[in-house]
Amino acid sequence: MPTPELIPIAYQPDYHTDTIGAHAEGLFFGGVCRGWPVAAFEEMGKWPWRDERGEPIPGPWFAILHLFDQDGRHLSSEISPFTDDTEADQALRRMVARLRDMEYGDIAIRPFRVDAHDCVFGLIDETDRADGYVEYYPNHIGFYEPWDGSYDT
Repeated sequence: MPTPELIPIAYQPDYHTDTIGAHAEGLFFGGVCRGWPVAAFEEMGKWPWRDERGEPIPGPWFAILHLFDQDGRHLSSEISPFTDDTEADQALRRMVARLRDMEYGDIAIRPFRVDAHDCVFGLIDETDRADGYVEYYPNHIGFYEPWDGSYDT
């Protein structure tokens, strides 16, 4: 089955998709995660963040809020870096609190990509890697047949 135009994403409280839903102007997908460097994304094995010994180190934490219109088209992204997950989580709560008439629930959005802070963010069609497959970055959440909103991490 080919990748659909709109990718259904199921709302799952207390899990990876616990900050998705609708608001007065459209849909939203938020979260807190460490970044996936653009260099590593584009060319496997190339990791820009290294310690004094040259070993790869995890990137910064990000509070992420993507906004979409009612038809699932990406409109904008608010992506803020933090040194720890607690600060990022607090920032995400403030971002979501600004949404009018917000309600958590299932969404369906179109693939998109945003490069920010030297990292890749978005719902990216990975059909070249696996037939009918998209992945949400930087969380590494995979969506595929039967396209019912379920996912793998």
